[in-house]
Amino acid sequence: KIVRKRKAIMIIKHLEEIPKEIPKMEGIKDVTLQWLFNRRDGTKNFAMRIFELKPGGAIPLHDHDNMEHEIFILEGEASAITPGRIIKVRANDALFVLPGEPHGFMNDSGRNFVFLCVIPVVEK
Repeated sequence: KIVRKRKAIMIIKHLEEIPKEIPKMEGIKDVTLQWLFNRRDGTKNFAMRIFELKPGGAIPLHDHDNMEHEIFILEGEASAITPGRIIKVRANDALFVLPGEPHGFMNDSGRNFVFLCVIPVVEK
C-alpha cells in the first residue's frame, strides 16, 4: 500500500506479503531474510531487513568492511558470536555492530529467533 498525504509518500507493507529469501552466504543454516525496505522502495540512506533463524539455525562469523548494523531482537533467544566471545541475546535486546566487526548468530534454543537489522544503503 502507498498512503499519500500532501506531497509526502508513506509506503506500508505487511510482513506476510514480503517474500522470504535464503541469504547467499556460505555456512548459512535454516535462515530466511525479508527485505522490508531497500533501494527498490526508494530508500536513500538505510535498508531494513528481518532475519529468522529456526532452532539450530546459524549465520556464520562474518564481517562487512563498509557498513555498520543496528539489530533489534524481536523474538526468541540465541548466541551472538564474536571472535573469542559468545553472548546470549534475547527479545528486546539491541545490538550495534561496527564496520569490520566479525559477528554471527547461532540459534541454540528451541524457538525461532527473529531480528530486525538496519544497514546503510551502499553504492554498488
